[in-house]
Amino acid sequence: MSRILYFCPDFPQPSGGIKTLYRHAQRLVELGFDAWIVHQKRPFRVTWHGYEAPTLWLSERPQFRSQDILVIPEVMPQIMQQTARFAGERIVIALSWSPTYWNLPSGQDWRTYGIERVLTKSPLIQSYLRWSMDIEATLISEYVNEERYRYTPESKRPKVCYLTRKERSAAWLHSLLCAKGKPFTEFEWMPLRELSEDEYARQLREATVYVSTNMQEGMNTSVLEAMACGCVVAGYSGIGGFYMDGAGEERNCILVENGNLPALGEQLEDALRRLSADPAAFASVVRNGLRTAGAYQNPDDEAHSLRSVYAPLVAAGA
Repeated sequence: MSRILYFCPDFPQPSGGIKTLYRHAQRLVELGFDAWIVHQKRPFRVTWHGYEAPTLWLSERPQFRSQDILVIPEVMPQIMQQTARFAGERIVIALSWSPTYWNLPSGQDWRTYGIERVLTKSPLIQSYLRWSMDIEATLISEYVNEERYRYTPESKRPKVCYLTRKERSAAWLHSLLCAKGKPFTEFEWMPLRELSEDEYARQLREATVYVSTNMQEGMNTSVLEAMACGCVVAGYSGIGGFYMDGAGEERNCILVENGNLPALGEQLEDALRRLSADPAAFASVVRNGLRTAGAYQNPDDEAHSLRSVYAPLVAAGA
């Protein structure tokens, strides 16, 4: 039987991309496929996300067979180069649209190394790859865990959560607003870093507001997770947050132009003042956010899309 081998960077910090790779591998095993995670050096593994999959390490020089299917993240172009002569199927899984991750010589793209098949979770990335590389990508359904990311009104308290791994301007807004005193000092401010997946989700379930300041996102899944927990999302779409709606009856967030930090500061100040006076001030925004996130919380959608991609390839390689 063909193995499906998901290459994964030896990166210990919580990352949405690494969570996706592990979750795909676990989901495929549950579906009856022979799926593995491939890391660089034994015994490196990551466990913060709670997903389990069999693991191989390149440091142990595993043998790859021609019927194997190699799945390579866009952040690992060196693996694309090193496997260019591989006789079996190779697939790039593209979780970001940013060219800063390609690290390729001028005039080259993934096709230079024989890549013809790409998977992505984002329509933005799909369109971007079609334009930038003249290469087609198959959409795989996104999944936001309904057990972890859920709305529990009784858990809510005045809390503002934000990420710091890629971008730190939310921490600057935290400092600036707290210098103004009340009501901003009456909110708990929680940077979400180096947390297990369960603890990360618990923080979002408690939070009133989630601040999004990343400007280059393929899907901006962290926003969907925050919406699923009933947070008022304020900030940037990251370009990949195509489902974020900042106006009208369908408004599901406080949407600010990408990179306009002064505008975000003013919008966040206004929102916190309103929430301090009336915790239900953004009730309709929260309801719309829950509906938006709910469209991504059916695990069968992801399983079906994975099966539809890999079943024909495994059958062909058997």
